[in-house]
Formats: sequence, C-alpha cells, structure tokens
Amino acid sequence: MRAGRRVIAAVVLAALPVLVTGCQVGPAPPGPAETRDGPPPWDAPRDAVSYIDQAGMERLPLDFSGPTPYTVNVSLTVAGSAVKIPAGIGVDRVRAEQAAIHTHTDDGLVYVEAKTTAERPTLKQFFELWGVRYDGKCVGDVCGSVKVELNGEPVAWDTKLVRQSRIQVTATR
Repeated sequence: MRAGRRVIAAVVLAALPVLVTGCQVGPAPPGPAETRDGPPPWDAPRDAVSYIDQAGMERLPLDFSGPTPYTVNVSLTVAGSAVKIPAGIGVDRVRAEQAAIHTHTDDGLVYVEAKTTAERPTLKQFFELWGVRYDGKCVGDVCGSVKVELNGEPVAWDTKLVRQSRIQVTATR
C-alpha cells in the first residue's frame, strides 16, 4: 500500500513543473493584425494592440485623456448601404490599452485623445485600427471609387481627423 502511494506522489511531483510552467500570467499574446477585405459588417478587432501597432500609433492606458480631446463624427456607406461603425475600435480592454483614436459606441462618434495638440491622426489610421481595407479606391470588398467629404467638402481619402467635424465616406463599384 505504501509503495502505491509513493508511485502516485512521484507522478504528481514529476508533473508539477509542467503544470506550473504551463500557466500563463496575464493576458495571452495578441493575435496578428489582419486587414479584412470582405463585405461588411466588420466588428471591432478584439486584440486592438496589434492594430494600434499596425497603424503606427502609441499604446495608451485606457484612462488616458490627451491635452485637448475632441470628437469626429464618421459615417460610412458601402455599395449604397450604410455601415455601422462599431464600439471598441482602437480599444483593447484585455490589456487596458487604447489608441489616441477610438470608439466607445456604435453611432460613428470617434474620440481623438492625442498626447499633443500637434498630433493629427488620419482617416487611414482609423480604418487600420478597425482592420478594414481602405485606400483611395477600396473599402473592404468594394473597389472602384472612394469619396470622402469633410463637413460637406471633398477631401483626400487619408484626410486628417479634424476637431468637431463630420466625415462621410462613400465607396462605390
């Protein structure tokens, strides 16, 4: 009987280092940033830190608020249909980090909380944070023409996010 207990104890003790080293402290490493080129809808990426890095932005703590935060209202129409801009773009709750530009709600309100007043994030960076293909000709799977208006006036597809403005993006085939 004692020999059997010794064998069980030896097996448990031998497995202990594997069990201990197999446990991870903290969140799992983020997945890679992937640019989606399919049709909408597009959710906010779960592992936002990969997308923050891809957009060339600094990771900021969730409670960060820049010296002069502001909002921009962004709306998107793809192939004639309105596309909902989801909450959580640029926000990684698991790692408690965010980008200087991010969303809290799904109503198109984009928050800009840059570290300096000189920092001017772009619409291109916003789409990179969202993980959606976006350039002068394509949004997601719709390629042909991308028209961008800032407060009703035509601007470049990679325009800067201007304080208290309204940006309309329209992609057509």
